[in-house]
Amino acid sequence: MFTGRAKQVTIFFGESDTYHHQSLYSALIEALRREGFGGATALRGMAGFGASSLIHTSAILRLSMDLPMLLTVIDRPERVERLLALLREMAPTALVTVQDVEVVQSGVPFKEGLPDVRVGEVMRREVVTVRPQSPLTDVVELLLDKDFTAVPVVDDGGRVVGMVSDNDLLTRGGMTVTLSLKRATDPEFVRELHRSLRDSQRQVAAVMTSEVVSVSPQTGLGEAGKLMVEKHLKRLPVVEGDGKLVGILGRLDILNTIAAVHLPQWHPEARRVGSPASVAAVMSREVPTLSPSATLEAIFNALVSSAHKRVVIVDAQRRVVGIIADSDLISRVNRESWPGILEILMARVPLGRASAMARQHLQKIRARTAQDLMTSEVLTVRDSMPVASALALSAERRIKRMPVVDGAGLLVGIVGRSEMMRALLA
Repeated sequence: MFTGRAKQVTIFFGESDTYHHQSLYSALIEALRREGFGGATALRGMAGFGASSLIHTSAILRLSMDLPMLLTVIDRPERVERLLALLREMAPTALVTVQDVEVVQSGVPFKEGLPDVRVGEVMRREVVTVRPQSPLTDVVELLLDKDFTAVPVVDDGGRVVGMVSDNDLLTRGGMTVTLSLKRATDPEFVRELHRSLRDSQRQVAAVMTSEVVSVSPQTGLGEAGKLMVEKHLKRLPVVEGDGKLVGILGRLDILNTIAAVHLPQWHPEARRVGSPASVAAVMSREVPTLSPSATLEAIFNALVSSAHKRVVIVDAQRRVVGIIADSDLISRVNRESWPGILEILMARVPLGRASAMARQHLQKIRARTAQDLMTSEVLTVRDSMPVASALALSAERRIKRMPVVDGAGLLVGIVGRSEMMRALLA
């Protein structure tokens, strides 16, 4: 939990209200925990009435099976904004109020590592799946519409028989562009890219990974996290003893759990008991950097030679002024340039070695500089920040990699989720 300014959300509804055949209060609490909120409390009232003017009471002579319910959530303002969208979907008829509050004291969170909870308490129970006989094009379109890059493959009995991922589609499925880059384009351009796939009758069974790493609902969250790190996975199917799928655990679900109990309310001068891992211990010091005046050719050369798929833009003193990710190039240039950008990024070759066709596509943007293409609002972390706090911040802001700065605000490295999770679970 945290201290400081926050917002309190109060939701009024009835005991008989449901969401997807589950009591609404249970569904809301489960969703709030999964999304990384710090806590929620559900209360059942003695008596009350709502818009219908029908009085509900627990008195013996006027017993009602629809007593009033109240659920309260307190969290930071930016989290509450996301919660309101969730409530509109799950509880469209509920009365919802929001007010400003000040948190002056909170519970003591875990110091390092993950809380002692089971996978079944955190996993998502509504899982998108495909069948072995599903066409590859259906899988691609499905993944483009989601925020994940892998989906379980199940048989007619609901048992997991494989996983199909972005990497499977690239290496064996004939897909030529990563999902992250496709998402930065528009639907019509994606349809053009899929024409070669549509001509194929290939099915999921031909490209899926059959050796599936899975966990049970009773598996500890820390153990599941270590599996993800060791196997370089972002999603784990959750199965019962007979192999039947009952849920899915994503890396972001683990990160949200960390954020819920270890929010980054951290001060650079704070001193912690013990010796928790710091960002400096896990960051990469090899950071591709360019000046704001760097040319398009320099940008491409830096991106294709870096494992981070990002280049940090710094001033003469190495202060961070911007960042460019490979998908930023797509979103900040005209549509005519996309084929050239995609060819270079996927082939990972410098601009000078790209095909004549790619260079022709890029002709109109050759004069663009790093300052034109960069994202100016950059989230950075201090090198002395504890890994748990930085990882929670990564989950909160939905940012996979963050530049690292020293006490003077100068760039010293870059850190990603994989390195931080590995250190946290060590």
